[in-house]
Amino acid sequence: MAEEVYGPFSSIEEAVKTVNILELEGYFKENITIFSHGKYADKLNENADVAITSTETAKNREQSFLDKVSKVIFNGVKETSDIYEELINKGLSEKQAAQHAEQIKSGKILITSNRALKMGNDPTQETDEQKMKESINHVE
Repeated sequence: MAEEVYGPFSSIEEAVKTVNILELEGYFKENITIFSHGKYADKLNENADVAITSTETAKNREQSFLDKVSKVIFNGVKETSDIYEELINKGLSEKQAAQHAEQIKSGKILITSNRALKMGNDPTQETDEQKMKESINHVE
């Protein structure tokens, strides 16, 4: 199932506000991802406690492999040279992924979230209809 897409946003503030609203609506932060151009990644990471996936920048490519691994482990920024593929992995169609990848490369910010994994969406336990009727009749 494809994740819900929010944006594109033109500012970090708009994206962070949307993340805050999603969390207030019951979305778990682990199920929200922000996609951005590399130039916004660190600022987004400072202001939103969700996964950040960004395009690579020349500065970031110079980091050691260990630096990159520790960033991912400690809620850092995941860098990729293929935003399109990352969006496909979130369940977007090829057309949607191509369109949004171009927007992100041009400086827009995109948010995805998994609606199925939302607080309060746990399936209710199946109930035995006969037992429910007996309970109701017993109260009367």
